[in-house]
Parts: sequence; C-alpha cells; structure tokens
Amino acid sequence: MGFRNSTLRTLVVYEPDMKGYRLDGATFIEGLPGIGMVSKVAIAHILGVVNARRVCRLYSPEFPTSAFISDGRIVLNFADIYAVEDPSPTLIMYGTSQPSSSYGQYEFCSTIIELVKGMGAGSVFTIGGLGGRESVTPRREVYCSSTDRSTLQKYVKLIDGQVYSGQIVGAAGILMNLAGMEGMENMGMLIEVSESTPDYYACKRAVQVLDKLTRLRIGDVTVDDVISVSSKTIARLEH
Repeated sequence: MGFRNSTLRTLVVYEPDMKGYRLDGATFIEGLPGIGMVSKVAIAHILGVVNARRVCRLYSPEFPTSAFISDGRIVLNFADIYAVEDPSPTLIMYGTSQPSSSYGQYEFCSTIIELVKGMGAGSVFTIGGLGGRESVTPRREVYCSSTDRSTLQKYVKLIDGQVYSGQIVGAAGILMNLAGMEGMENMGMLIEVSESTPDYYACKRAVQVLDKLTRLRIGDVTVDDVISVSSKTIARLEH
C-alpha cells in the first residue's frame, strides 16, 4: 500500500481483522507532539499502563519529510489509533508528528474524526501545552475551551480547570472544532508549560486530567512515573 492511489489524502492502514471495529460510547483522546510535548508524553504514559490494541496506523502526505532511525530501521512519521475496552471504552491516538500545512491539518483531522465517529466515539478531548507565560504554577493550570458552552462548564468543573481565551494552534484545536460540527462532545485543554521540553510536570497534570475524563483508573502518578513509563513506551511504539 502507498500514497500512489490516495490522491494526497491520509492513508489509513488497519491491523488484521480491525477494519469495521466498533467501540460504542467511546471517548477519543489525542496525543500528538506540540508545545512542551505535553500531549505525546501523557498519551505515551497512558498507553504504557492500560491494555490497548492498535486499530490502525495513519500516514499523512503532509507529515514532515524527515524519517527517523531506530536501530538501523527507518520509520516514517505516523499516527496510531488504539482501543481500550476496559475499564472504560476509549480510543487513543499516539503520533510522531503533525501535518506541516494548513490543508494537511484539516484533511488529517477530518480523517481522524470520520474514523473515530465511525468506531463509535461520542466525545473528543484534545490536549496541548500553553507556553509564553511569565511564570507557571507548580500544579500547572489547565485552560479549557469547547464548541459548546454547556459541555465546557460540565468538564471544567470536573478537572478543576479554567476557561481559556486565546488561540489554539494545530490539531488540538481543529479536531475539537470538527468534532463539534459532527455533533460530538468536545473539549480542548492547554496546560501551562515551563521552558523545559518535555515539561514532565505538565505531562503529569495531563495524565491526571485525562484520567478523570476517560475514567481509565490510572490512579496517582508522580513525575518520576511519567518519565519512566513514557520513555519506555515511546521507545516501544516508535521502534
């Protein structure tokens, strides 16, 4: 399979017997690289502690042209969708990159929303880092937005967040808006980050927030837990 017949669209490659897979009532959470690497590292930690199976892998022709090498093996940039059935139905996206153009972002995110809605997802949560602040709190504040005010008010209280005013760049914002257009519950969260990359304190906060939203029963985590588990998981997922 390849991009030859894809008309410059995101290519979706399913795992054996997973095409047509459904997980009704699922929550979808996104984990792509961004400011502070908050989303990617948090999702890697979650995938390291839950029982998940991969549904499909996505390749966008708008991903950066660089590839990376793992033990001599070349690997293209990709995004995977995983399914967790227990304790709470959850679809999880983990990826190595985001599309590098506006067109690529919209096409890629449209493909994702179409996929996860078709699998049975009813809600979409995105997460990222919020940089450029003069100071950050030790607990890392979470700033929230949604296409629906009642949804925002419900979830802001649940995670002890704050309502956000400003911009969201990249997939975290586009996925949320496209989900709203499809009638899906949605909320985007930006966690304040320091100058460190990754900001593991922000990543820890992201794990805690996503645990509350998905009810995956991750439990208490420390910064050391996040560093150890996410590092091992990233090495495994990107091999």
